[in-house]
Amino acid sequence: MRLAFLIALSVLCCEFVNAQPTPVLEGPEEDIEAILDQSRALSQAYMAGDIEALVAVYAEDGIAAPDGSEFIRGHDALFELWSLPEGRVVTHHQATPVELKVHGDFAYDWGYYEGAVTQDGEARPPFRGKYLVVWQRDPDGVWRIVHDMWNSLPAED
Repeated sequence: MRLAFLIALSVLCCEFVNAQPTPVLEGPEEDIEAILDQSRALSQAYMAGDIEALVAVYAEDGIAAPDGSEFIRGHDALFELWSLPEGRVVTHHQATPVELKVHGDFAYDWGYYEGAVTQDGEARPPFRGKYLVVWQRDPDGVWRIVHDMWNSLPAED
């Protein structure tokens, strides 16, 4: 009986350690949902290879700071950044916020991203990392990315 209890306790502890934290979401619910919708729209556009739709999630003068790169500013430069090489298909992309807080017409969102691609029909190793995004509500009321920073994490075993 004691062995069964210890095994059950070990399993629960492992599950607790590996569990994703419940995200902290603060601000008006409609703003939180609008930002999460924009984040999902970016991922969907990336998976569809629709780089114009992906870049449209950014403000006109939006800035990206990818891992190991200089700052990239504006829609034209962002289009070049996100354009996929010939034969590459994004099969999975998801951002998972740990914290998203809205302060008036600005919000910040940080968490983890993950994804997978194929190159010429062959699966490549999945990727993952962490991100920090600053959002701004534009004059039309649409939330857009003004600053986007990310870097990769080691592959999980």
